[in-house]
Amino acid sequence: MPEWYARRSEGIGQVNGVPAEQAEAVAVAWRMHDWQAHPAIRVGGVLMRDELAGPHRGPRRVFWLLDEGVQLIYEPFGWIDEWYVDVVCIQARRDDGQLVYHVTDEYADIIVEGMGPAYRMIDLDQLADAMSAATIDTARAAEALRCAQRFVDRYLHRGGPFPPPQIRGFFASDHRYPPLPRPAGSDDGPGPSDA
Repeated sequence: MPEWYARRSEGIGQVNGVPAEQAEAVAVAWRMHDWQAHPAIRVGGVLMRDELAGPHRGPRRVFWLLDEGVQLIYEPFGWIDEWYVDVVCIQARRDDGQLVYHVTDEYADIIVEGMGPAYRMIDLDQLADAMSAATIDTARAAEALRCAQRFVDRYLHRGGPFPPPQIRGFFASDHRYPPLPRPAGSDDGPGPSDA
């Protein structure tokens, strides 16, 4: 088992070598919270927050890879040793002066067993239904499929690095996550979560 996988929470992490001082306090709005914005941290191309909702014990850290168009969560819904990777559309805009990332589900999902490479695609029928009902246009559906393919090619095929290296500094398989970085000038309280 790789050292980064088994590691327990210790100190302040980094994403892509970016020091915690370069973190940015933002917000994320998505269906889990009925589109209400909740605090999150952005470091480089990674957006993250801790969630306490669900049938599991303790928090689950949700990651959004801004350059990949995916949302990742390890062991959601009470699952054991599986990742749920949602293909999403992420749009940033200012709402009342705060940078908010709006995340929209694009229907196609990837379930990754353990630390990969085994995976399965699900909900392609939902994507097809959305296309048939004209709730998603052909161009958007095509981009969702391309996004899913790029993700599996980059991180799961031919020994790709999974979980993606840019989240490893903030991931812990036991869910005792390293602290989220504090944006410069922020207090020392807990990181973004529903606590």
